[in-house]
Amino acid sequence: MTVEAIPLTASTLLDALAQDREAVAPADVAAAEHDSASRALRVVLFGVAEATYAVPEGYVSEVARVPAMTAVPRVPAWLRGVTNLRGDIVSVVDLRVFLGQDPTSLHTGRLVVVRLPNEDFSMGLLVDRVDLIASVPRDAVRLPVSPVEGALAPFLTGVCQVGERLVTVIDLDRLLRSADIRQFETQLTT
Repeated sequence: MTVEAIPLTASTLLDALAQDREAVAPADVAAAEHDSASRALRVVLFGVAEATYAVPEGYVSEVARVPAMTAVPRVPAWLRGVTNLRGDIVSVVDLRVFLGQDPTSLHTGRLVVVRLPNEDFSMGLLVDRVDLIASVPRDAVRLPVSPVEGALAPFLTGVCQVGERLVTVIDLDRLLRSADIRQFETQLTT
């Protein structure tokens, strides 16, 4: 199986996302993600500590430096706050803290803004780094050999190899619709 990897710079990510937006309307993202196993899955790879994760490219609306955030009282530490991105109020989840690690540096971290198809719901994932966009054959994503534990375990699609790296693929649809993430939705928007 071959994996096509594209080195990631701000311009290549924006170009790739723009091309995909033209080729696939947002309403079609969910349908495109569930196509036959023979089609390649394009994913955005990012790092949290030493681990590499991937999310389907169709869910990523932008990657940016960490913007100014406003803290929200009485929420778990992994919800670092909210930010205003071109008029949209977006909650920011620090994946390091969600995974039980020290907080992500706001100076060196990156914000991956993800959006649910067919819904007006977006969220920022605070990560250590964004690496590249890769095309992975769908049948290359397999269940892990040993059980996965931790906060992200219920939201994983599987694992795959991209080059020398073992990559954990996150099911963003399940994560963004989870009670963990949605518990603050009305509190943050009112």
